[in-house]
Amino acid sequence: MKNRTHDMPQPPRPPTGKARRDNPARARQGSLYDFAPMAAAYDQWYSTPAGRAHDREQKTLVRRFLPPVERGPRLLDVGCGTGHWSRFFAGLGFLVTGIDISPAMIHMARSSTCNGCRFLIANAHTLPFVDNAFDVVTAMVVLEFVVDPERAVAEMSRCARSPGRLVIGALNVESPLNRDRIATRKEPYCSAHMFTVSQLGALLSGFGAIRMSVTPEDSKRIPGRAAAPAELPPESFDTAPRGAFIVAEVRV
Repeated sequence: MKNRTHDMPQPPRPPTGKARRDNPARARQGSLYDFAPMAAAYDQWYSTPAGRAHDREQKTLVRRFLPPVERGPRLLDVGCGTGHWSRFFAGLGFLVTGIDISPAMIHMARSSTCNGCRFLIANAHTLPFVDNAFDVVTAMVVLEFVVDPERAVAEMSRCARSPGRLVIGALNVESPLNRDRIATRKEPYCSAHMFTVSQLGALLSGFGAIRMSVTPEDSKRIPGRAAAPAELPPESFDTAPRGAFIVAEVRV
């Protein structure tokens, strides 16, 4: 069942953080970082050894939180970017609608073949869909870059049918990899507002029952093998593994 207090978008919280201060126009648009300059080269990371390893682990973990695919369920991919994750979801049999606030990223998504996909320019804070329009709503590395994560999740919840689910992928701020990215001022990571497992759990818990897991730390990765980490019980959120990628499912 949905928590009806979150069915409609909440008023945006006051902007905070360096990226918001430095880019007030960008913040008003809903994104903490302008991905347009890197749109054409964004997917190149996935062709590197490290990129392939992380991509394999992340997709293995995300797939565990997706429902069985029967009769082409409808999936909304919020913050789809170049369509990398949209193509993955479509390959599993979902009928995918991908939205992103960046016209440049949507242009790249539309430039790649994706059977079962459509791509639209839209803001995660004000999704242009009727209530209960999708069976699954996803957001892969998106909440870190929106001005108001709670409002974005409220919109995602509104668009998901009941019963349905949200599947969230997020960068773990406690990961050594992500800490290094922030310390070295590597974009777009240093403009993001990353979460701990506990913080992400607190953000999502008001929208339904949640399950969470984390990919392994780099030091514990087995070369050539995808991750199969255990689901995290709520009491362990504060002491969760420090892998780079958190996956959460919310039953709405």
